[in-house]
Amino acid sequence: MPKPRAPELTEKPTEPMAKQSVWRDLSSLWLLVVVAAVGPIMINGVLPANSAVMSEFGVSYALVQLTLTIFMVALLVAQPILGYCADRFGRRPVMIGSLALFALGCFVSATASSMTVLLLGRFLQGFGGSVCTFLPRTIVRDRFPKDRAASMIGYMTMAMMMAPLFGPAFGGWVTDQFDWRYLYGILGVVGAMVAFIAWKSLKETRSVNADTQSVSFFKAARVLLGMREFRAYAFLIAGSVGVYYSFLGSAPYLVMEVREVSASSFGRWFIIVAVGYLSGNAIAATLSERLGSERMILLGQIPLLIGIVGFWLSLLLKSPGALFFPMACIAISNGMSLPSLTTGAMNVYPPLAASASGIAGALQTAVGIVFTVVLGFLLPYSEVWFQVLVTLSVFGGLFAWYVGRRSQT
Repeated sequence: MPKPRAPELTEKPTEPMAKQSVWRDLSSLWLLVVVAAVGPIMINGVLPANSAVMSEFGVSYALVQLTLTIFMVALLVAQPILGYCADRFGRRPVMIGSLALFALGCFVSATASSMTVLLLGRFLQGFGGSVCTFLPRTIVRDRFPKDRAASMIGYMTMAMMMAPLFGPAFGGWVTDQFDWRYLYGILGVVGAMVAFIAWKSLKETRSVNADTQSVSFFKAARVLLGMREFRAYAFLIAGSVGVYYSFLGSAPYLVMEVREVSASSFGRWFIIVAVGYLSGNAIAATLSERLGSERMILLGQIPLLIGIVGFWLSLLLKSPGALFFPMACIAISNGMSLPSLTTGAMNVYPPLAASASGIAGALQTAVGIVFTVVLGFLLPYSEVWFQVLVTLSVFGGLFAWYVGRRSQT
């Protein structure tokens, strides 16, 4: 059956271009890769500076940890707003303006005279840097049909995953050799340079037929969230990524406190997770166009379920690998299925593709914030709360997917 039309919008959705040579109309795939890499660097690349910030400002570690929380809250607020703006005003101006705001936030942080100013800078970074999480994928969706877009997003994610692999090491080196302020200053210069390159070379990719001028932000959100097919994609994304956020919030306690593993060993074990995600992306990039998005999503659930079973078995095994290998399976699953899930969500109603990507990103960010807070409170009582929460996250997402997709048959 054909996809349901959103009654609030009268414009007929247009199909993305299918030509293989359309990358000539973009400045370069590498520009999108660099933009997409900024987000992970700003999440984990600045973490090694926390101790230096705590020492300089004379504040508690809990207060310094707000630099991550504030950044995540800014992501949550900004993604749906800037996604709507990208649909209404175009991808190019939103990309350039947001990257400029990101650079400003970095310079505010680099020159901060107090913890309050640093947190303000982090909020600006998160708000402007939120485009890095969804707009490159939207631009790819604009230029390719659904299955080809999923394949290209897989390739793009493989390249940008180098950032979180080396981001913490770079941040630690800059902090130790120079000063934590230099880290934010360097990232500000990078942000300003990328904004300038985007201004010089990035072309507008929004379809000229996608007229959303009369659609308000709230109406666009209501249209998308009112469509079962979009909710199916968005909730499965949130459920799958929720496992990753749960692991991020739980692993330091479960590995270093419960299993008494050193910080350096913890870092080495975490490489397995990154390799798993890269492997999943490689599978998606290779097979998405050949097998189709729907099959890739279904195949991606196999390692997801294996990982959940492995987490429950980890209650009986106290080695770090009992947690990291199941998480590597989850990472493979996310790498395989997220490109197809993301393009599927954006293709439910193409005139609101950027809004769809932004709302889906906001939902998974909200899940991440809630899960990390809840687990921080519950884990000291029992390790089993981690297994309970990740299981609920996965099966909640799968249930939403089943209900949404069943309505289309």
